[in-house]
Amino acid sequence: MTGYEEVRAALNHPQLGRDLTADDPHMGVEASLTGALRDRTLLLDGPAHAQLRRLAAKPLTAGRVAELRPRIRTLTHRLLDSIEETGAPADLVSDLAFPLPLAVLCDLLGIPADDGPAFRRWADRMTTIEAVPEEETLTALHTMFGYLTEHLEHKRAHPEQDLLSAWLTAQEADDRLTDMEIVQLAFSVLFAGYESTAAAISACVYGLLRQPRQLSLLRTSPELVPNAVRALMRSQLATPYYRVLLARGDFQFAGVTIKRGDGVMPLTWAAQRDPVRFPAAGSLDIRRGGEGPSDFVFGHGPHACLGATLATTMVETALAELLLRLPGLHPAVPLHTLSWHTDRFPGGGLQHLAVRW
Repeated sequence: MTGYEEVRAALNHPQLGRDLTADDPHMGVEASLTGALRDRTLLLDGPAHAQLRRLAAKPLTAGRVAELRPRIRTLTHRLLDSIEETGAPADLVSDLAFPLPLAVLCDLLGIPADDGPAFRRWADRMTTIEAVPEEETLTALHTMFGYLTEHLEHKRAHPEQDLLSAWLTAQEADDRLTDMEIVQLAFSVLFAGYESTAAAISACVYGLLRQPRQLSLLRTSPELVPNAVRALMRSQLATPYYRVLLARGDFQFAGVTIKRGDGVMPLTWAAQRDPVRFPAAGSLDIRRGGEGPSDFVFGHGPHACLGATLATTMVETALAELLLRLPGLHPAVPLHTLSWHTDRFPGGGLQHLAVRW
C-alpha cells in the first residue's frame, strides 16, 4: 500500500496485526528475536499492548521531554565543541548524529555514559541485516538484555530521576510493569530510538545542504526550525524496509480482497509522497512544514512511536545548534558522492556526511 489514505487506514485496521510472537514461519530472523521477549511487549496487539503503552507512557510525558531540553542542548554543545576543536572537515554522522541520541537515551534511562560505546556495538550488530551472522545478532540481543536486567536491579536499590526508576513505580490500578517488561521497554528505547534518530539528524542536514536557499532562509529565521524538521523528515526518510502486517481474517480493502494470513505492507514513506495528499511533495519549503503533523514519520495508530516527541526534540536541537555554531556550514565533498546504508534496520541513513564551515 502506497496511498496516504490507504496506509493510514491499514495502520488502524482491526483485521491487520503486527504480533510477532505468533508462530509464523514467514517472519524470518525477526521471529527468532522474539524468543527473548516474554510478558507483554510493544510487539503485541489489542488490550495487552494498550495496557503496556499506558504504563510505559506515564513517565514519558511532553512535560518530561520539555524538562530534558536543556540537557539535550548541553550534550549537543559538547559534541559541537569537540567538532570545532578538531577542525574541518568533520563527519556529522559519527561526530554528532550518532553520539547525540545515544548520550541522551543513556542519560534518560540512567545508564552510565561510559557504557554508551558498548550499546553502540550491540546496536550495530542488531541493525545490520546481511553482514552480521544471525548468531552474532542474537548474542548482542541477549547481552544487552543481560546488562539491562542487572542495571534494573541497581535502580531498584538506588532509584534516581530516570526512566528505569520511574517504570519501576509505574502503576495503573493493580497493574504494574514486570521486570522483563521494563527491560524490553528499555531495549526498545535504545534500539529503535538511537538508530532512527541518528538517521533523521543526518538526513535533515543533508536535505538542507541540497537546498541552499532553504538553508539560507533557516539561518536568517531560526524560529522555522520546527517547521523545517517536519518538512525534512517527511521528505527525506525513505527506506527500503517496511513493517509486514498479517491479516487475521478475510476482508475487502481499497477494492482488493485480503485473505487470512496475507502479508500487507503499508509503505509509510511512500504515503508521505502521495501527490493527492501532498501536491508539492517533491519540493522543500520549510515555511509550510508546520502544516499538520509529520504524518507517518513516527508511525500511526495504536503502534505510533512512544518517543516521537523526544526524537523530534533531539533533531530540532541538533539542527538549531549546528547552524548557530557553524553558520558557514557546507559540504566537504559533492553530495552526489555520499553513500547510504542499505543493510540496516529500521532502515537507511547516511554512512558519512563530511562538512566544512
